[in-house]
Amino acid sequence: KQWYQRRVAITAGIISVFLVAKSNKVKHWKHSNSWRDLQQWDFEPTFCDSVTLSNEGYEYSVLLSDTVNLNSLKFPGNTELIFGDRASISLVSQCYNVVENTYRAKRYIWSDPNNWYSAGRETYPFELADSDRIPCWTDTVVFNESKVFSVLVNENVKVGAVYFGEDEFTTDEIIEFVRGPGRSQLQFENLAGLSVTGRTVCTNPLGCLCGNQVDCSQVECPRLTCADPIKSKGLCCRYCGSEIRFHPPAGFYLMKFQETLSAYLTDLILQGVKLTISLQEYDTRINIQITVSDDYRSGASLESAGYESSQLGQKIYDYIITYDIAKSSDIRIKMSHDLVSLTKPPTAENSETTYGGLKSWLLYVILSVAVVFFLVMILLLVKCLQRYRGNHDNHTSRRLDPGRLPSALDRRYKPCVEEDPDIPTYEEVLMEDLRARGISPTTPRGPSPRVIAEATRARATPRVGSYMEVPSNDSSEITHI
Repeated sequence: KQWYQRRVAITAGIISVFLVAKSNKVKHWKHSNSWRDLQQWDFEPTFCDSVTLSNEGYEYSVLLSDTVNLNSLKFPGNTELIFGDRASISLVSQCYNVVENTYRAKRYIWSDPNNWYSAGRETYPFELADSDRIPCWTDTVVFNESKVFSVLVNENVKVGAVYFGEDEFTTDEIIEFVRGPGRSQLQFENLAGLSVTGRTVCTNPLGCLCGNQVDCSQVECPRLTCADPIKSKGLCCRYCGSEIRFHPPAGFYLMKFQETLSAYLTDLILQGVKLTISLQEYDTRINIQITVSDDYRSGASLESAGYESSQLGQKIYDYIITYDIAKSSDIRIKMSHDLVSLTKPPTAENSETTYGGLKSWLLYVILSVAVVFFLVMILLLVKCLQRYRGNHDNHTSRRLDPGRLPSALDRRYKPCVEEDPDIPTYEEVLMEDLRARGISPTTPRGPSPRVIAEATRARATPRVGSYMEVPSNDSSEITHI
């Protein structure tokens, strides 16, 4: 039995690891300090420029991978220029049109969601929330070995694993690697805040919280056109649409729910609608949060912005209630628009109100049937009470025997049965029994005179001593006692 239990436990553990292993994500760093990055130049680089590498107040490196022709090159002492395998600089003295151009390096923040991209694709049509776009404590971080990076690490950042190219590094190895000679490609500020846990699998079927705080200071939010925008946890910007969140019941599998909900939404997805699903903490409880937002355009009217996503959010809410995925008391929905008050008339399908999974008209029908049934029961009780009282008033004579009669002989035990002359009363049954035994109904019910005389004579007769014959040797002798 113990062997069987161990086998079941091992099998369940393998299945659970297999189910949640897909939750591990690989996050790649987007940006690099490259000479080719046009966004970091004042002007697009041309032949015979006078280039200056700006002094940003911190150390940074720039990767040069091609041959360039320059009139001059200036860079501060805290800046490093890294040459690729085929890189070179040719200085040209005779230039007819020298352009002063400056390369302005930028140090990117680790917790900025715009600085990362996920290698794995989320289940359609869901996208990652901003809090899940950054590396989480079970995610794997990858830096491209052919690029140069400048990263500002936030405080208390935990990740599962860190790769530079194909080489994996622990926390101590990263520090040694970055500070080693000839390793200026990977520039970190506040590297002490980075911790590599070595755990790259979330073993909880529900999923795991990210564990790292997202930095929204560099995120540009678009202008909203809805009247009542929503701010959800895990998202940097407010949005027009709807938010559904609920406390998952025991045995809830996030990946399975995401797949079934995706199949349900296949025919409902509207163009320009963005959906996210994530784990968020509300009042120290883990909640499944679903956000539906419009891919709105600037200048949209207040009435139309967020309407489609609010309508889709209501359908998702109804889906969770209908299929009993979570208790109705644990589900919350928030919408930027009241669907009923919109100028656009809602259809009959989405205008019905739900109360704990029941349509309002169905609730009214059930209540009406219950009221009718209650009134019918009261009417039956009143009729039975009236018939009982009528039967009792028709038999005013007292019973001769104070004992309880069988229910078949006593009409009072059937108050709801109509009067039947064929059913005999107790008195009629008693009289019939006396006649069958030859007793006149007028005869007193005490003992007869003959019985009394015999009893008196028996008491007056004197008692004679009893004797017993005791056998002896002489058969003619009888001993009296």
